[in-house]
Amino acid sequence: MRTFLDKLRELKQEEVLNRQKTIKKDHLLSEVNNLEKAPDFRKRLIRNQGEPISLIVEVKARAPGRINVNKLEIETLIKEFEHGGAKAISVLTDQTWFGGSLSNLENVSKVTKLPLLHKEFIINSYQLLEGRLRGASAALILAYYFNQTELSKIVTEAEDIGLNAVVECSVENELPKVLGVNPDILMINNRPIASIPEEPNENYEKGSINVILEWWERYSELRSWKKQPGKLLISASCINSPEDVKCILNIPCDAALIGNAAMKARNRIEFLRSLTEVVN
Repeated sequence: MRTFLDKLRELKQEEVLNRQKTIKKDHLLSEVNNLEKAPDFRKRLIRNQGEPISLIVEVKARAPGRINVNKLEIETLIKEFEHGGAKAISVLTDQTWFGGSLSNLENVSKVTKLPLLHKEFIINSYQLLEGRLRGASAALILAYYFNQTELSKIVTEAEDIGLNAVVECSVENELPKVLGVNPDILMINNRPIASIPEEPNENYEKGSINVILEWWERYSELRSWKKQPGKLLISASCINSPEDVKCILNIPCDAALIGNAAMKARNRIEFLRSLTEVVN
């Protein structure tokens, strides 16, 4: 079965090919080599026992079947996220399905000193360079797009240009290859985006906060991975309330990525603060 991510991969292949015709990879690399060191995404989010969850809050105009805002007021959004206690910002840059852009990433970088996650459907190192040039500290790497050897390679490519690689699993059979790479940062998506059909339907929003908890209980390899010094575990999707945060604090989860819930909150500052007030 073709999936939504298969469709996105073809879209990204076309987009990147077109951009490479105008700006060569070597040119991007030479510019990246002149950049100052980016803020450390991983160190900013590591949580000690007894501390509240670290929040990564997402700039997300829309998603399939959902409009969060008709127009992104970036400066206002970022101020609200910061006042709500965000420790990092995620910026979706896909235009077709999520209403984002690389310009949004660059504009966010101009109004905050928080580390930024470039959230994109990344298929090669050209996109890593694009994000780094626009202020990203980290890049999202979907395990779905790579076998274990390829995954190890793109993680190294990210690190070589000063990016933290955030490796994401959304279905259980991806976990062994990801743990085989031993990434510094693992994001578990409680919504199985890797199994969403090519044309997203009403099941797109389905998922459960219990996913990360169940994987934690089932996989001793996951628990062993987290025992290593400096490993960052992130829970994404289905985090909509302080009760959800309380659930994920039953395991040593460092951070939560908050997207639609933050964008749609009536009072974003109060909503985000309610999540950081939970301590386990």
